[in-house]
Amino acid sequence: MTYAEQATGREAALQDELTAVRGARWIATASVVVGALNYLYALLLTRLLDVSAYATFAAGQSLILCTAAVAVVTVPWMLAQSLARAASEEERGDAVRFAVLTGAAGGLLAAAAVAAVAMQFAGPATTLVLATTTLLIYVTRVTVGWLQGTERLRTLAAVTTSEAALKLVAGLLLVAALGMSDTGALAAFGIAVLPFVVCRPRRIRSKERPLFKVSAQRELWRRAVGVATLQGVVAVMAAVDMVLVAVLPTDRAAAASYQASVMVGRIPLFLAGAVAMAFLPALSRRRAGTPLAASAVGMYVIVALPLAAVCATAPGAVLTMVFPTGYGSMSALMVYTALAGLALGGLSLIVTFSQAVSDYGCLRPLALGLVGYVAALLLGWQSGGVTGMAIGAVCGSVVALGLLVHRQVRRVGLALPPKALLLEPLALAGILVAVRPYTVGWLIAAAVTAAWAVWRFFGRGDRLGRTRPPVPDPAPRRPR
Repeated sequence: MTYAEQATGREAALQDELTAVRGARWIATASVVVGALNYLYALLLTRLLDVSAYATFAAGQSLILCTAAVAVVTVPWMLAQSLARAASEEERGDAVRFAVLTGAAGGLLAAAAVAAVAMQFAGPATTLVLATTTLLIYVTRVTVGWLQGTERLRTLAAVTTSEAALKLVAGLLLVAALGMSDTGALAAFGIAVLPFVVCRPRRIRSKERPLFKVSAQRELWRRAVGVATLQGVVAVMAAVDMVLVAVLPTDRAAAASYQASVMVGRIPLFLAGAVAMAFLPALSRRRAGTPLAASAVGMYVIVALPLAAVCATAPGAVLTMVFPTGYGSMSALMVYTALAGLALGGLSLIVTFSQAVSDYGCLRPLALGLVGYVAALLLGWQSGGVTGMAIGAVCGSVVALGLLVHRQVRRVGLALPPKALLLEPLALAGILVAVRPYTVGWLIAAAVTAAWAVWRFFGRGDRLGRTRPPVPDPAPRRPR
């Protein structure tokens, strides 16, 4: 490789990283806003719905989140990867048309599966709402892949935020004004997809290649099936405990406390999704083990670890001020749900590294991790009720993460950020643990920790997670 080629490769690597880091910041910002709006929505519903209705809503929301997690990374990520590698407008058009058809087909299958599960804990009207919402989510996620693949991440962040805001407004109107209880709260998820309809891909039809005539590309099918399988397993791991706690015979107040604590503790998982979404197009153009992965891990660590520490150490007095008295078990559960959320976020990020280079061999350890995770949940519930299930979630998620880390290290190595990047958040976590018995001291420490995470994430330049200039890939991936 000549010096000019090396310089060109280095410049391309820097530009990819710059685009990915800035995109991750936009997506992460949107995720924080969306998380705050979702948290506000769930918090208001704890006061507008009785405990039984809220438990039904939480279980239904978990099903929606599970299918949405699959929908947002199956068709969209397949489309984003195809657009990132496409060498011509014809290939881009084929990818969009393929995404539209597979999104509709996948939505019908997912809606049927959701209906079958929902009938176990919800009435006919709520079941119909959940199935319809699932279909709408699938067919509108093509917009996500289109914006992601063209790296219009600022627009994607705005559309995602608009969806959460619309859901909040529509849900409160349906529940508070129309008295539709948990059915109305869940119907708001279907109404909220409107921004994705407005920003859908344009001009995908042509005389030569009409919408419903998609060329039979084996690689697109393989990629779609591979992504759907991998992300389906990750989504099931993220939601199975919420469904189990609603289905298993247990105290409804304890179940609602667990579900509410999981919603807060899964913040790292959503942050991992934001980082992965921004880095996927750049990672898809490069080989396995690229230094870009170190930047992705670094961005995840510096924001997820401090926020997980804040959630895990939240004093009971603070939770009592935020949640009604029926959620008194949250103080004992938050430490476990936050740790499980941190592990699941790391697992999701490693799956993205494999997916970006079309390496679907991680399915075997991932599936094994899922089996162990479900077994740990059931064993924990049998031995210790809801608290035992929370402990089982930590054990199962850590083991599953370990299996994937072992495979990644054995195959291509694991790109890690500098060790110094871990010292400060770990020190802040130790302070949070030390001051937990003192509510005022904890509030101050939590504010400092959150501010530090934001400052490190947004204010320390565009190269996170590396200590030296990027090395260009010796053989960049050719578009397929």
